Amino acid sequence: MNATMLDFRTRMSEIQEAVSRRERVTVSAHGRPWAVIVSWQDAKTGMPSAHDCAAAGMWAGREDMGDPTEWVRSRRASRRFA
Repeated sequence: MNATMLDFRTRMSEIQEAVSRRERVTVSAHGRPWAVIVSWQDAKTGMPSAHDCAAAGMWAGREDMGDPTEWVRSRRASRRFA
């Protein structure tokens, strides 16, 4: 099923029924695909993983990101108020 942003807001019950029937609903904004809605059962089997995204792992080679938690703490330390 294809739906526009207006359909997404005004015909949500029809979209929910389509998803319940395990259909994929593609929502478009300004003529371009914006989101794909699938049932929870199909989410793991029919959807691409985060590793398929071009941005996934783009900082993998950074040595200062070895411990991401510590990296975030060091960035936030300068924002702390006394």
